[in-house]
Amino acid sequence: MHRRTAFTICLLAALMFSCSAASVRASSVNYAIRDDKISVELSLNFFQNMTTLPDLNEKFTGAAAQNLTSAIQESLRSEATGVSVTSLSGDLRSSRDWINATIRFDVAGVASQEGSLLNVNCSWIRFKVPNDLRLENVSYNRIGATYIRPAFEKYVDFEKPPLNETIQDVTYQFGMAQASPVEAVQRAENTTLLDFSHLAPHIEDWTMTYNLTRASTTWVYSPSPAAEMSMTVTPREERSFTTGASYTYNATVSVNGLAQAHGDIISTEVSGSYEPVLMLVVVLATFVVAVVASWMYRSRRKQLPRKRK
Repeated sequence: MHRRTAFTICLLAALMFSCSAASVRASSVNYAIRDDKISVELSLNFFQNMTTLPDLNEKFTGAAAQNLTSAIQESLRSEATGVSVTSLSGDLRSSRDWINATIRFDVAGVASQEGSLLNVNCSWIRFKVPNDLRLENVSYNRIGATYIRPAFEKYVDFEKPPLNETIQDVTYQFGMAQASPVEAVQRAENTTLLDFSHLAPHIEDWTMTYNLTRASTTWVYSPSPAAEMSMTVTPREERSFTTGASYTYNATVSVNGLAQAHGDIISTEVSGSYEPVLMLVVVLATFVVAVVASWMYRSRRKQLPRKRK
């Protein structure tokens, strides 16, 4: 009976927590193909109320930018060889129950050209950075291991002394599914900010649109939440309380012109290739030949009557 009551409370708390987290600005992951490179912009927002986070408002510069660049490049190269990361910039902000990171960088070494066709390999976009990255006193990547796991671990043995004397029940929730204390701790441990493995489907299976006004092709995908977890603690003589974490993002891949996706390869016509120019030369040459031939034909017709006289 107590289990059923706790589960009901947990569901209601999870719904309330979801509504609270929904007020936080949604995260976005944008990949813009520009000629032979891809410009990446990550706008990431992680919400949690398991602990109090340090206040921070800093830019990625110096060693912090170099460490982040190296970590991202290493992760990308595990997905696609020959990839390089350049021009990284951005900032990190945190306060009490949220961490917001804006990260921009360019990715090169992912494109190849066949005639007028540019093929861009985007298989690396579902990369995951496992490193414990820090900016001043904030661990902004391994958020789960640093901030969520300790809170979950605190109540793992609630059925044993001395916790069982004051705690009646503890329920761990991931989405709409419950998890055991051990499983909850493990899943919290693996929660990272720079984890885009949820972009699992190939890009050709994302929602594609072509904008006639902007003359651009876009693919959009909204995966399930990267982190949606909560813990409801029911004391024996006090009201239950719920804490948790929420992190979700949507992804966009865009390119100028009309393009097609085959698996994770995006193909588009290169506007600066020599073939369109060659075709224009051929058309102009054909036009000039036709004009000259027409002029010569008319000149001959004008001369014919004179010869008959």
